[in-house]
Amino acid sequence: MEPISRRHALILGGLGTVSIVAGGAGLFWTENTGFVPSAAQRFTEPMALRSVNGALQLKLTAAEGPAQIAGRHATALTYNGGLPGPTLIIRPGDRLKISVDNQLKQPTNLHVHGLHVSPDGNSDNVFVSIDPGSSFDYEYQLPPDHPPGVYWYHPHHHGLAATQVFGGLYGAIIVEDATPIPISRDRVLVISDITLDGSGTIPAASAMDRMVGREGKLMLVNGQVSPQLSARPGERERWRIINACAARYLRLRLDGQQLQLLGIDSGRFPQPQDVTEVVLAPGNRADLLVTGVAGTASFQTLPFDRGAAMGMMDGTRPSSTTVNLATFIVAGPPATPAAVPTQPQPRDLRNSTVDDRRELTFAMGMGASGMSMGSGGN
Repeated sequence: MEPISRRHALILGGLGTVSIVAGGAGLFWTENTGFVPSAAQRFTEPMALRSVNGALQLKLTAAEGPAQIAGRHATALTYNGGLPGPTLIIRPGDRLKISVDNQLKQPTNLHVHGLHVSPDGNSDNVFVSIDPGSSFDYEYQLPPDHPPGVYWYHPHHHGLAATQVFGGLYGAIIVEDATPIPISRDRVLVISDITLDGSGTIPAASAMDRMVGREGKLMLVNGQVSPQLSARPGERERWRIINACAARYLRLRLDGQQLQLLGIDSGRFPQPQDVTEVVLAPGNRADLLVTGVAGTASFQTLPFDRGAAMGMMDGTRPSSTTVNLATFIVAGPPATPAAVPTQPQPRDLRNSTVDDRRELTFAMGMGASGMSMGSGGN
């Protein structure tokens, strides 16, 4: 089957590098040579918080502070000291309450990306602004028919969202299936990129980065560089993948393994689709079944053309190179996975009554202060 792109999935379902030299804190990561961690890291996942009796309540503290990246000390933005933040596991009909404590030096807020919830008041309201030293209590009510799938949370403050996401403020949200899918294990993979200077801190974005989108020199999976995952032949794993990069497109491959795509974002296929690669734009999520085939495979993101403007005046962009994200080692006695049940489909809206029609025309060009975007002449 042809690779599944974001556009294809929406139609079907509605649906780096671094080098180290002396300097700063002994850490200087640049784009000149490849980076290899001091030792292979075993794949780890963020802390998971699960709803109980239809509710999940938690506190997220956004702060700049120490973080372990590639086994080394760095400074990044984190939720509750973790990069990524905790994974939130909820079910359709649940109520989610999040108190956000802003310990940053700039305003922030919170967006629950993809959830079918109200955009008003203290729900998914991107116009909320939480000043430094202040907090805000969010409350989200999921509808009973909310589609299962992979979602995520991150700041969405106007003018600051890309910088704060690039700095490390993001985490996964899982809306569970009504009928569980038989798997050997469930994994969350939050893929991001970051750039660190000689002192292990994140440098300010350049004018070109602000114009065309910032791509980091170092790619991370759950805050790790090239972690190792292991499975037995025939074991079926569920990989819930989030592209938490601020601007980078991911063209994902895991050659030699059996890959079946359950869906993209909140869209689901009636039956898993056999794929060889999956393309995710920033913010996209993939729900992927991986059935182990004996051997060692590299989980990679391959070159992807973001468009001619992405490379102007800046030479080769990082997304023009292949990056090994993780290593998948399959060995041991074989297992036999059970069949995957037919998946529930979203409501068919093609014959629904249209209440109103709006036409938006988007355009991008150079403005007085640089590149700008507009809609309807504004």
